[in-house]
Amino acid sequence: MPMSFLSRNPADTLAETALKRKYGAAPRPCRKSGTQISFADKDKQGQTSVSNDTGAARTAVARRRVTERSMTKAGDTSDDSQRAGRRRLGVVLKPAAQARSRNKLERLLEVGHDMMIEVGFDRMRVVDIAERAGCSTGAFYQRFADKEALLEALAQRFAERAWTLLDTMLLPERFAGQPFALVVRRMLVVMVRLASANAVLLREVVRASLRDMGAWTYFSSMRDHLLDRLLDVARQHPEVAERARPGGPIDLAVQLVLSSLISRSLADQRTMGMSDDDLAAELATVMIRYLQLEDAPWDPSLSPSID
Repeated sequence: MPMSFLSRNPADTLAETALKRKYGAAPRPCRKSGTQISFADKDKQGQTSVSNDTGAARTAVARRRVTERSMTKAGDTSDDSQRAGRRRLGVVLKPAAQARSRNKLERLLEVGHDMMIEVGFDRMRVVDIAERAGCSTGAFYQRFADKEALLEALAQRFAERAWTLLDTMLLPERFAGQPFALVVRRMLVVMVRLASANAVLLREVVRASLRDMGAWTYFSSMRDHLLDRLLDVARQHPEVAERARPGGPIDLAVQLVLSSLISRSLADQRTMGMSDDDLAAELATVMIRYLQLEDAPWDPSLSPSID
C-alpha cells in the first residue's frame, strides 16, 4: 500500500469522501474563470462572511434563520392596524377592510347558527356552511380555523349583544323610585327571552366546554357583567342595599336563575312546555321571595323583544 496513503489523516479521508458524495467524483471548474475549485473551497461557498459574536462564520442555513427572526421581530413591532381583526372579547378574526367582507363574515355567522339549530353542531360541515353562505371554503378558513372557532365566535357575538342589552336596561336612574321587585321582574323577562332565543347555542357551548373552556369564558364574562350591573342598581334601593355585594344573596339568586336557564337549554322537559314569559314570572317570584321583597307586577309586553 503506498506510503502516501498511510501518511494521510483518516479523518481527512472521510471528509473528502463526504465531499465527493456531495459534489461529485471530481471538482468542477468555476463557470466564470474555468479554474478547478477544490472540494474544501466548494464547501466554504455555503458560508457567509457575516460572523457571529464569537467570530465564526455563519452558514447559509443560519443566515436564513437570522433573517426569519429579524422579519418576525419587525412584524411584532408593527402598528395596531395589524391587530384590527382582534375583536373586543378576544377571538382573532381577519380584518375586514371592506363592507362586503364584513357582510360575508356576518353571513357565515348567521348560516353557522342556523345550521347548528337544524342539524346540530356535530353534523354541520364547513363545506355546507360556506355553500349556503355563498362563499368558498377558503373564505371560511380565512376567518375561522375550524368549526370550533366558529362556535367560539358565535358565543362571543351573543355575549357582546347581551352586554349591550344589559347596559341599556340595568341603569340605576331607570329604576329610581321603583321597588327592587320590579327590577327583578323586568330583568328576568329579558334574561329568559335571551336564553330561549339562543338555546341551541347555549347547549353547544356547554357541551364544548367539557373539552375546552374557550367559548364558555364569554358566557362567564357576561354573567359577571350582569351581576355587576344588577348590584349597582341594588345599591340604590334601601330594601336590598346591604345585600348588594359579591357572593351575597342577590348574587346567589342570579346564579340559581342562570342554572335554571342552562337546564332549560339542555332540553329539560319540565320547563320546555312553559312559555318564556311564564317561566320568567315563576323565576322572578322565586327570586323575590328568596330576597323577602314586597312584590310588584310587571307587564311582559312592555319588555324589549329579543331578535
